[in-house]
Amino acid sequence: MSGSGAETPWHVLEKVREGQEEIPGLLRGLVTPGSGRVAWSEFDHRLRWSDPPELVVAVLRRLLDMLPRLDEACRTGVLRLIADRAVMIRVGSPGAEAPGMAQVLAEGQRAAAELLAASSAEVRSYAARAIEQVRAADPATLEALRRRAAVEADLATLGRLLIAAGEVLAALGASRPPGWLDPWLGHSDPHVRLAARSARLTSGEATASAAATAVSLTGNSDARRAAVKEAGARLRTWRVPPDGAWETVLAGLADDDLLTSCEAHGIVARGGSAVAPYADHLVPFRCRESRRADHLVQALMGIGDPLALPWYLRLADGPWMEVESLPAEWAPSVMPALLVQLAGRRTERVLRILTGWGPAAAPAVPDLMGLLDSPHARAAAGALGRIGPAAIDAADLLAALAKGDLRPRRFAGSEYREPRRWHGVQTAAWAYWRVTGDPGPALDAFDGAIRGGLARPVLSHLAELGPLAAGYADALRPLLGSLGEWTRVGAAEAWWRLTGDAETAVATLLPELRPLAEHRAGPLVLRVISALGAIGRPAAAAAPLLAEVIVSERRYGGDIVRDEELCRVVRTALAALG
Repeated sequence: MSGSGAETPWHVLEKVREGQEEIPGLLRGLVTPGSGRVAWSEFDHRLRWSDPPELVVAVLRRLLDMLPRLDEACRTGVLRLIADRAVMIRVGSPGAEAPGMAQVLAEGQRAAAELLAASSAEVRSYAARAIEQVRAADPATLEALRRRAAVEADLATLGRLLIAAGEVLAALGASRPPGWLDPWLGHSDPHVRLAARSARLTSGEATASAAATAVSLTGNSDARRAAVKEAGARLRTWRVPPDGAWETVLAGLADDDLLTSCEAHGIVARGGSAVAPYADHLVPFRCRESRRADHLVQALMGIGDPLALPWYLRLADGPWMEVESLPAEWAPSVMPALLVQLAGRRTERVLRILTGWGPAAAPAVPDLMGLLDSPHARAAAGALGRIGPAAIDAADLLAALAKGDLRPRRFAGSEYREPRRWHGVQTAAWAYWRVTGDPGPALDAFDGAIRGGLARPVLSHLAELGPLAAGYADALRPLLGSLGEWTRVGAAEAWWRLTGDAETAVATLLPELRPLAEHRAGPLVLRVISALGAIGRPAAAAAPLLAEVIVSERRYGGDIVRDEELCRVVRTALAALG
């Protein structure tokens, strides 16, 4: 038997013929100079995705025995494996559980507690994460976390230690958080403050209030998931939902069934200001399930909670963070992280965030200029245009794009350029005007688009130019009766800006409010209401219909966030209509 301390031979666990087993050789490779990283790479793949759980238990036992002999990279790999396996079991991943798995994970937590004294901050951080995810009720582990936190100099690791302490305290059944967590609540670093608050909430501070309000989800997983779905449907339908709806959703966040938990996270993400009374209940989940952490960040952003910023920064580099917009006031804090992502695989998402920031995105101008000769050139030009005069350094490149002297590369890493006219010429020309104040290239580019029957993409740009583009009014008139609703609305907006003729614009816009009668409110309806508000008193005929939106008991658009956005836009418009 070529065992691992287990009674079952390796070839039986690997389900191969005797002599063909691979695990013993890989284990030797981990401690052989020069081959540790290659051996661990193979382990990492096999133990995560392919090997049966019985084999994982045996290998983990051997790895824990070998831990003092492993190098730093392999130690962090073992700790990461322990944490990931604990998460798989908790969320009910098929095949994750096996006889002896709970015991070996508890042994892994004790080994991680010993590594909290390692010289490497990375090893200490992974050790804390392993403890955080295993969550075994062990007073010795808690004491090790307390001692390490008292002297930890690395702030990211300190935050992880505090989070792990909260989980162990909860596992031990603490009725209230210990006093030694209190000093971290006033720490100068926002990450540490957030971690301390999370630890307190996880370990008992919110237990009493949660027990008083939370709805107990009972029955099998299908019944629990159905209860959360029904609560979500009521929240999306009624502005004053029935009692217990939010509490049911919050109970679903902690459900062991992955689908139920995902359903609850999705509801919370679109909860808008209605989430505000329950913000503290979200904090304990900040580190638990990374795949859904972006939902909770969105929820806190939606209510302006200050915890959202450090939470986002902590998770920004993770593979699952997919927040599409960020508050402009965050720009100084998150810009470094965004610029790294801009040069990576999230370019388009970051460009949307920077475009939404406008002038606050000015520090990104050099990076945006670098994208003007890339497949992302059109979006980069749009972001530069929204920045305005602070992007003056990009003027020459934008002019070259607008005139057709430069056609961006079609593919990343390739010099191929489309022989035809670039599709982003109008955007570059508009951006040039926004940056320099010179409308000439924009008017030339828009003329070609309108004559070529491609007016819709430039209508919003024409509206911004206003009287400077008055020469295009005759070309706009036929578009007021277009078959396309977006074209009609864009043309009406531009018509009023170019000519000042409010009567014609209002007559075109008012019929586009019809969806409100059916409690529908998509992006086009929001744009129409904004346009009517911009026109002001001449659009007063829309006031009665808009007033009904405010007093309705039923939400519009079947979505809390969209309904709240609609109400904000309507209130602004009503104030202008008089």
